[in-house]
Amino acid sequence: MKKLIFLSLSLASICLSASAASADFPINSKSWENCQDLRVVNICSLSDQELKEIMEGHHPEIAVEFSSQTRLPISFFLKGDFVNLVENEGKFGEVEIKQSFYARLVGQGLILSTNLNEWKPFLEFITGHASLALSIHDGQPSIVVGAETYRRL
Repeated sequence: MKKLIFLSLSLASICLSASAASADFPINSKSWENCQDLRVVNICSLSDQELKEIMEGHHPEIAVEFSSQTRLPISFFLKGDFVNLVENEGKFGEVEIKQSFYARLVGQGLILSTNLNEWKPFLEFITGHASLALSIHDGQPSIVVGAETYRRL
């Protein structure tokens, strides 16, 4: 029974994660054209409106730079009719960029690069795995959600 519950939660987590990711950043592998007038803008210098326009695909000529050693706050959500995250006011921490990379939204696809010359779709650029486990923390059952990501070579 525990294995069935664990498997169900794992599948729900993966499906919800994939759904959430595809809603914010389409991650298909459609072809894209090389942009001759590529402009690089650091993520930390973008306004909310500029980022929104880039994420909507209005500026395929802009490559968003994520410089190494940059720290970005992280938030997490889990919503649905099966499980729902009870939100609180606290932060979950930060994500540290360990290797500089660039991101563009061209057409309906997110493409990534480390050198501004070779661009790959999200699923061809990043590899890794996600995990979901049940644990006892401070005497209480808890859910541990994690992910490991690596650059595909």
